[in-house]
Amino acid sequence: MNKPLAPENHQWVPTEDGSYTLFSEAFQEACHSTTGAKEETQLHYIKGCQIKEKSLKNSELNILEVGFGLGIGLMETLTALNDFSGSWKFVSLEIDEKLLQWFKETHQDHPLLKHLEWNENNDQKILSCSWDKITIDILCGDARKTLPFYIQKNPIHWDAIYQDAFSPKKNPILWTKEWFKLLKNSSKLDVILSTYSASSSIRKSLVEAGWILSKGDKFGPKRTSTRAKLVGESDPDILLQLSRSPVNALTDDNLSELLRK
Repeated sequence: MNKPLAPENHQWVPTEDGSYTLFSEAFQEACHSTTGAKEETQLHYIKGCQIKEKSLKNSELNILEVGFGLGIGLMETLTALNDFSGSWKFVSLEIDEKLLQWFKETHQDHPLLKHLEWNENNDQKILSCSWDKITIDILCGDARKTLPFYIQKNPIHWDAIYQDAFSPKKNPILWTKEWFKLLKNSSKLDVILSTYSASSSIRKSLVEAGWILSKGDKFGPKRTSTRAKLVGESDPDILLQLSRSPVNALTDDNLSELLRK
C-alpha cells in the first residue's frame, strides 16, 4: 500500500497482512487489529455479513457501516460486489469530518470515489456519490443524531450491518441497548449484524435489544467475535456465559431522549 500523509490526529500503523490501519489520537486506539486490517474487514464484515451470498439472492442491498475509519470497509465492499448486477446502497457513520475530507482528497483517481461531494441538508453533512446502481452516503457527526435523521428522511431497511465502532471501552455510546434497538428497528428480518467484539457487556446490550446471537470467527488474539440476527435462537453457550457474567448491558439515556423527540 502506498500511503498518503496520515490525516490530522492519526498515525499509520502497519498490520501483519501487509495493509495499514490508522491510530486515532482522539480515541487512543487503532481502527483495526494489527493482525491485519484488510483481512479483519474481509472476515468480520464481507464474510461475517454474507455479502456475496446476499448478492446472489437479492436484486438490491442496503449496507450500514458503523465507523467509517479509513474506508477499508467501503473498499472491500466495492470489491466484493464488483460483479453484482443489482443496485446497492452503502451508508457509513463517521464523527471525524477531517478524516472524511482526507479520504475524499486521497481518492481523486478512483473511478467512482472521485465523485464524492459534500452535501448539506437541514444541518446534516453527508459525503456522498452515486454512479450507475451504487449509492454511497457517509454521514458526518454524532451517529446517534445523524442516523435517526437520515432514516427519517430516507426510509431504509438494512440487509447487513458492519458494527465496527471503536471498542466499547473507548466509545461505549455506539454499543448500547438503545443503539442496537435503533439498528434493529431499521433492519430487514434476515439482516446480519457482525462485529469484532465479543465482550459480555455488548452481547447483553444486543440480547436486551432483541437480537439473536451466535459466535463469530476468531481473528488475531481474539478468541471469538459476534454475529447477530433477528430470527432463530441464540447460541446456548453464549446465553450461559452471559447469565454468569456480572457485567451489565451498556445503556444510553441520551439516545433514549433523542429518539423520543
